[in-house]
Amino acid sequence: MRYLFLFILIFTGLSTARAQQDMPDTVVIRHSTTLQATYPRREFLPKGHLFMPILLDPIEAQTGVSVLPAYWMDGRKYDGTIVPFSFGLRKPIFRWYKSAERSSELSFDVASFTQFEVYHDAQLNKQKRQLMNTDYRLSFLYNIRVRHHSWRIRLYHLSSHLGDDYLFRNQINYYLPNPVNYEVVDVTYNHEKNGLRKYVGVGIGLRKPEERKRLSAQAGFFYRKPSPAFARLAGGIDLKLWQQTDFRPGVKAGIGLELGRTANNLTFLLETYTGFRPYSVYESQKTRWIGIGVYFNPI
Repeated sequence: MRYLFLFILIFTGLSTARAQQDMPDTVVIRHSTTLQATYPRREFLPKGHLFMPILLDPIEAQTGVSVLPAYWMDGRKYDGTIVPFSFGLRKPIFRWYKSAERSSELSFDVASFTQFEVYHDAQLNKQKRQLMNTDYRLSFLYNIRVRHHSWRIRLYHLSSHLGDDYLFRNQINYYLPNPVNYEVVDVTYNHEKNGLRKYVGVGIGLRKPEERKRLSAQAGFFYRKPSPAFARLAGGIDLKLWQQTDFRPGVKAGIGLELGRTANNLTFLLETYTGFRPYSVYESQKTRWIGIGVYFNPI
């Protein structure tokens, strides 16, 4: 919560006494001559986010990599290691400040989610590293923040594509149905205070029901210990439900350390997942994994 408070101070220009921070719709002047901030006002391409990315969401627009030596598909342990890599960027376009504690913004994000497989090829007697799958997502967001509360209204498109290496290795030379090519509108509510973030949301797909079932939901929490220390405890749980997979829950949990004292900290987690496969055309496949991951937001 300390970092969120600093974020508000920077973008509202209220760098004087605490008493002035509680005075909305006022003008703060430094040295009696310099105009610091007025309300309402707006900014083009502002820094930071009113609704931070959900770190444990497997298809969130953020940058991260995991190493998963323990990976099961339909109850069978994979003989190798899966390495998911995500690269995502989110950038606000316009932000409106109604007061020091009320603001909203238009934003967009782009992201790719790629999974590599690392395994031993018995025929060649050597280790191989191959591309399995890549998903792509483009989103447009309208975010609102009022003190400790925030809302995200989002429209996004996501598509999934098997890698050439995977197709060749598994001798797939025929058409595969691909329901992971869709658009969704979702609304998510978020509350954050004293380092504890809680969120819940619902979504509806825009494709025809015969192409893809429409309903989805998400909920979870994430805790970052409020502390001036360089390393802080962090961890949480994310739950996702899709009508497409008969509302079978996909649960990702992690615990570890957040390192740094900026808005672009590194988070190292011991993580686990169980449920439907969160990416790839094989989303109906039952999946479970245990591994380690590192995450950060570039901007």
